[in-house]
Amino acid sequence: MIRKYIALLRMKYIEMLAYRLATLVWMTGAITQPLITMVVWMNIDPAQSDAFIFYFMAVIFVERMTSAWDVWELDREIREGTFSNYILRPLHPIHWAIAENVVYKALFAAILAPVWAIAALFVPALRFDVTGEQVLLFLAAVLLGAVLRFLLSYICGLLGFWITKVTAVYGVLEVISLFLSGRIAPLSLLPPVLQQWSIFLPFRYMIGFPIDIITKAANSHDMLQGFAIASIWIVVFVIALRWIWKAGLKKNQAVGG
Repeated sequence: MIRKYIALLRMKYIEMLAYRLATLVWMTGAITQPLITMVVWMNIDPAQSDAFIFYFMAVIFVERMTSAWDVWELDREIREGTFSNYILRPLHPIHWAIAENVVYKALFAAILAPVWAIAALFVPALRFDVTGEQVLLFLAAVLLGAVLRFLLSYICGLLGFWITKVTAVYGVLEVISLFLSGRIAPLSLLPPVLQQWSIFLPFRYMIGFPIDIITKAANSHDMLQGFAIASIWIVVFVIALRWIWKAGLKKNQAVGG
């Protein structure tokens, strides 16, 4: 299995290099919304400008490390019938998606990490003082967030066996996530009722929770609770994905490809 993954990762890396311009455009577009939101909040509360700079730069990093786009690919492939090519292969189609996610995120991390380090030399707000334990907890939270977003995106994509345009369904979830994940504003700025909802819904753990750890906004209790709830959601998503996959194969009547 390890050799298969190495081959998949190599193939996806070559595929990404073949579309360098598209990858660059996608990466550039991904950072636009957080930067615009950062400027808006800095104008609303200039006294907190440094905090907003750090927060939304962290949003860019975490959002890219946890991003998932499989719902759009599955929507097209199932509708056009090309997904049948993956079903006939000996390796589960989800492994191709995982390999693509790993390659993209590794490339983005390799670009953003040195950019952050250089920018921190000139922008004091980007400097942070954290312990090794905090870094490990942050990375663990990012990994959980990536798994959550990937599973949710893949589950929604598999709904294409029943629904013609699953991207519309996912779009609604994205709007909810925009507020409850911490992408549009720090969760501490949300109304109390939304803060309470965010604790029990999965969206917070996709972006906001890792940032709370690296900014020291989360105490020990918050982190323990966060990791527990995120893990529960992962189990729920895995069970849902397995059920939808089996039911979808029975429903599949694709032609073409």
